[in-house]
Amino acid sequence: MKYIYKIVLLSLVIIGFVSCDANENFEILPPQDGITINNPVNGSTVVLDDTNISNPGLTINWSAPTLLGTGASFNVEVALTGTDFAAPVVIGTTETNVINLTVVELNTLALDVLEIPGETTASIDIRIVSGEQVSNRVSVILTPFSIEFTELYLTGSLTAWEPAQGLPFTRLGFNEFEITVDLADGDAFKFIPQTDKGWDGAWKEDPNNPGTLIDEPGDPNISGYPAGKYKIYVNLNTFTFTVTQITAPPTLFIVGDNTTPNWNPGISPQMNLVSEGVFALVIELQGPSKGFKFIPTNVNYDGDWGEDPANPGTIIQDGEQNLSGYEAGKYLVIVDFNTLTYKVTAVNSLYMVGSITNPDWNPAISPQMSEASLGIYSLVVDIADGDGFKFIPTNAGYDGDWGEDPAKPGSIIQDGEVNLSGYAAGKYVVAVNYNTLSFTVSAVSALPTNLYLVGQFNGWNAGAALPFTKISSGIFEITQTLTAGGEGFKFLPQQDWPNDWGESKTSPKVLEQGAEQNVIVNADGTYVITVDFNKGNFSTVLQ
Repeated sequence: MKYIYKIVLLSLVIIGFVSCDANENFEILPPQDGITINNPVNGSTVVLDDTNISNPGLTINWSAPTLLGTGASFNVEVALTGTDFAAPVVIGTTETNVINLTVVELNTLALDVLEIPGETTASIDIRIVSGEQVSNRVSVILTPFSIEFTELYLTGSLTAWEPAQGLPFTRLGFNEFEITVDLADGDAFKFIPQTDKGWDGAWKEDPNNPGTLIDEPGDPNISGYPAGKYKIYVNLNTFTFTVTQITAPPTLFIVGDNTTPNWNPGISPQMNLVSEGVFALVIELQGPSKGFKFIPTNVNYDGDWGEDPANPGTIIQDGEQNLSGYEAGKYLVIVDFNTLTYKVTAVNSLYMVGSITNPDWNPAISPQMSEASLGIYSLVVDIADGDGFKFIPTNAGYDGDWGEDPAKPGSIIQDGEVNLSGYAAGKYVVAVNYNTLSFTVSAVSALPTNLYLVGQFNGWNAGAALPFTKISSGIFEITQTLTAGGEGFKFLPQQDWPNDWGESKTSPKVLEQGAEQNVIVNADGTYVITVDFNKGNFSTVLQ
């Protein structure tokens, strides 16, 4: 199908409804005594396509009695079959006995005036009226074609009323478009199918039918929305639009198959607000998942959000369905209230690729990072001056790679990312936290050859710190009774305070030195504590 823009009927076709008051008592005279339609014949079939839109689409001609005299005026009226011309549409007025409609004129009449959906067959009635004379009726079976629009733009006070500066919509499907914009108080706008033809074909709201688009001159622009962020949806199949204000909740939780017991709001994990209106969290599903959704509080399901069944990847509150169909595994879930969209990405492994391991950035020999805790990966690496690197989910290639957000240092993104670089030569603990879409590259001193435990349990007496058992190179283990909360504990490379190690403040279970915090356990008991200086993380397992 060719891509053409909606074309307004020529002056021959008057788009409008004519009152039937003056005609409602007409007597339809017998054909031999009155106006008789000769063409088309009753039951004719017309199937339109957009191959040659200027070709003749329908010719209507008739004969009239001489009693009408010369100079008689004829109105050509049409209506959907079955309406009995309750609201006839005048498609032309002439003093001749013929009217011709081109393909595009007839198609526009069908779509815009009679509201027959494209590619749908309907029957229309035709009659001729002159004064008190009314012709016989002729029915025509008509199938219009759908006009396809591939582009749509928003223009108005947001663009200084410059069509050339129109904001592009995202095309969702056949003649369906969507855009997210920030509106200020008093903003007004309309929609145009192109930016290089001025206001040609501009759509505004029908003042008599809110939510409906028309392109008649003089109609009011779309306005009246308070300041805020909005998602605007336009359907040019039905010439309708919706404007939905986007209000991000202050908090967001995931409820569903990701907890035990399932679907319990009270234990639903809270997502992290990673930027304005954007939440992220890694969850583990046992699979095959029956699904999950989002709730603004962990009290109940009020105000819940789910997937729009008509638009996968988007969220709605009414008529939503659960996000489902995921196999067992760990997934990064991102919800963006700026666009009312979500993304679910498997995060079961992570590798570092770059000049830190090989000058050719060969994914196949990239070192695998270790999972320190759910959604958090770490590794201890040596970085040379000038080294750069990024992260990949598998060592098979660069698909799904992550790098630094150039607009937000310390954050990771997948589109528009840059390599991590600029670090002085040395040894570092590198950590990626998918839960907060962030990373850290923390310099450390030489890795310990011995390790000791110090903390609240022994009054923070470094000289009496308890020795770990060395399990293998860089890996140490100890069993210790600990109390929940309090001041916790840390790790020492010797029974003294220099170069102590603790937990990263941003990535739980990741080792850090210099800006660390104490390690805290959540329950009283005896723990096996394992510290891995190869991977840069530790574990505390309650016995």
